[in-house]
Amino acid sequence: MAQYTLRQLEYFVAVAEAGSVTAAAQSIHLSQSALSTALVELERALNVQLLLRHHARGVTLTSAGEQLLAASRLLLRQAAELADEARGLGDEVGGTLHLACFGVLAPYLLPELLAEAAERLPGLAVNTSEVDLAELVEGVASGRFEIAVGYDITADPRVEVTSLYTLPPYVLLPRTHRLARRKKVKLAELADEPLALLDLPYSRDYFTGMFRAVGLNPTPRFRSTSAETCRALVARGLAYTVLNARPRDLGRADAREVVAVDIAHDAPALDVVLIKATGVRPTRRVAAVEELIGDLVERGSIASMFGAK
Repeated sequence: MAQYTLRQLEYFVAVAEAGSVTAAAQSIHLSQSALSTALVELERALNVQLLLRHHARGVTLTSAGEQLLAASRLLLRQAAELADEARGLGDEVGGTLHLACFGVLAPYLLPELLAEAAERLPGLAVNTSEVDLAELVEGVASGRFEIAVGYDITADPRVEVTSLYTLPPYVLLPRTHRLARRKKVKLAELADEPLALLDLPYSRDYFTGMFRAVGLNPTPRFRSTSAETCRALVARGLAYTVLNARPRDLGRADAREVVAVDIAHDAPALDVVLIKATGVRPTRRVAAVEELIGDLVERGSIASMFGAK
């Protein structure tokens, strides 16, 4: 019989996420002394140190604490699901699901997904986070996010992916550009022109690798962590950019000022994937949202917005 309680695990997760006992105590409306006592009792019950206390500098997780944080989050979610069913909600998916989406895809994917979830799963609250690919993978692996959608651009054994659709890269040019009327363009034809690079973890390596594969060494004139900023720079005639998501309607007043042109030579496409923690049995909430996303992809509601293949 386990000697720890779910409440103690909740406190441990709260402190890990807040980075200090003081901040966590304030967020969960508990005295600092009571929270500290609960943490000590949890470590005693598990016979392992979870936290390193730093005077006036909060806390950090030990190696054991890092490993147990993901397991604690999962156990708490499963316990919440069990409580839902015990209250007679077994026929309706309820509770809260934590979903992450790669920020570049989020403006186009999340509205469709959340609208469908509100209609099909009215009892489910979906909390979303828009993050870069590095934070997305780390968040799923640590249990911070239950499920995520992003590019399959990094291999990490802690997560498993399911392909949804494929997005080939393209060049975005100002409408007045000398190559704007072309159906295809070679990257070498743009080698001497200013490039606006989507400068995100993994993304920057993907795009610069695309140039190096054809013998080019790009020196970006502009760097941005926002695909919309890259598009806006192109619309102002300041640069060109290379992207993958190709929405039917850019949703901006300057959309008419840019033209998307295919890349003439072979360039690696990106798979948009569903990401879950490896070896973790999905809760009913995760299974329901995974099915919902699959249905949206199958009928083309999401993929068509990006020019997916």
